[in-house]
Amino acid sequence: MHQATSDNQTTQAEVNVDGSSSLAERKRERQRERQRELRKDPAYAKRERERRRERQRERYQTDPAYAEHQRERQRERYQTDPAYAERQRERERERYQTDHAYAEHKRECQRERERERYQTDPAYAERKRERQRERGRERYQTDPAYAERKRERQRERYQTDPAYAKRRRERQGELRKDPAYAEGQKIYKKTYQRIKIQTSNKEEAKEQAVIARERYLQSVHSAKNSGDLPLTANLAETIQSSKAC
Repeated sequence: MHQATSDNQTTQAEVNVDGSSSLAERKRERQRERQRELRKDPAYAKRERERRRERQRERYQTDPAYAEHQRERQRERYQTDPAYAERQRERERERYQTDHAYAEHKRECQRERERERYQTDPAYAERKRERQRERGRERYQTDPAYAERKRERQRERYQTDPAYAKRRRERQGELRKDPAYAEGQKIYKKTYQRIKIQTSNKEEAKEQAVIARERYLQSVHSAKNSGDLPLTANLAETIQSSKAC
């Protein structure tokens, strides 16, 4: 009798467990079905994506290990999946153009990285300075208004900043020892005299003379970088010939 009662209890327990399991599974299935239906709603799908991104941003900020893991995964996928890399670049461009706060944040991050590298990487710092000088020389030659503003600022600073004036004088002394600079000064004087005779306009003559000198010095610089430096005299003749044309 006791055994029969025990068997009945066991059977009833199994039924209860099975029934509970089936009920739970049906609930989960109904929930999944509801989620599938909801995902068909663009507004709902958008809210879900935004909630996921928000949770990821929070975890990214509070969990360094997670943040590093995510960055590593992105780097790997960026290198191995060209389609993913292009999508990322496209999203970045779109957000940069439409989200001003994001764009400013990215620019500030870039400036901070450049400042740090500028201070810790002498070779990088020198390349940056050289690119800036090169751009300045190019703009000086092609933008008369810029060239005039540059000269005006230099004149004002020369008069008001004794330390700057001293550095400029020392720099001029060093440059006079450079054959290319000396030749550039000759080109400046010849061009100035020629233009002044032609136009009787001292300002125009000075502007053209500065441009001729800068072009010559840039040509010397480019030739040095290419490793094919022509003789200074020949280079000067080439510059003068191109000006005469």
